[in-house]
Amino acid sequence: MNGIAICPPAEAIAPRLSIVADPPIMVTDPAGLFAELARLALPLGEYVVCGSAALYVRGLRARMGDLDVLARGPAWLKVLTLGVPPSVALSGHGLVVNHPRAAIEFVDRWTPGWPTDYLIASADLIDGIPFMRLGDVLAWKQRARRPKDLPDIAAVHRLRRQWNSDPIPTRTDKTDWRKAA
Repeated sequence: MNGIAICPPAEAIAPRLSIVADPPIMVTDPAGLFAELARLALPLGEYVVCGSAALYVRGLRARMGDLDVLARGPAWLKVLTLGVPPSVALSGHGLVVNHPRAAIEFVDRWTPGWPTDYLIASADLIDGIPFMRLGDVLAWKQRARRPKDLPDIAAVHRLRRQWNSDPIPTRTDKTDWRKAA
């Protein structure tokens, strides 16, 4: 491309990124869970929002009940300062800390078969918050296949069908646009 850089290297951008001290969180929910999560200032790269919130933020759910946050290292240590002692998760797999004032559940590992490092490293960053990848949410919900997961599975499949559908016609005459191409 004639030696023109489309995007500058990360090291060129990094000094400018540090100017913003506390970027606003645009993702909202009626209970203020995303704002509370942002207020905790967990270190990026050390946590990921999993479960149904990853569908909610993408507009695939009308509401969500809580946030499920997988945290490790420094993020987990910060969670432990909330003053709530960790307990064994209902699944028996790992530890859980329930936020004392908000419907946010922090876990130190996701369900069996889902490596913590993978989920955090592969997260989609949406408005400054790392969310579990949509394909991983789908795979997880398909494995669990609880009754409450079925509408979520259907919503992701609808989105996939929409993404893979025929292109929108650009002509508005009476010609069948599929045959006219």
